[in-house]
Amino acid sequence: MSTTDPADELRRLYPTILTTAHVAEMMHCTIGDVRDKVHRGDLPAMRWGQQFRFFRDEVIATMTRVTDVDVDDENEDRPDETSGDAR
Repeated sequence: MSTTDPADELRRLYPTILTTAHVAEMMHCTIGDVRDKVHRGDLPAMRWGQQFRFFRDEVIATMTRVTDVDVDDENEDRPDETSGDAR
């Protein structure tokens, strides 16, 4: 059984330049959430008139970076099992 990389799947499904709606679909959030991420500087975007446009690979890189940080944060919250602190 072959496992596919989620980033490769996103590259196959979405065009190179994305709309806000595309990004919201990719990230499983609302269009307003995407706009908020852009205004906070969490997501790189270009202005196209009064709309935003996104480069697919930059969005994927941002999603990957956030996922990696989330996994590291989860591991820090867990108690160290080797510390000998049995309760």
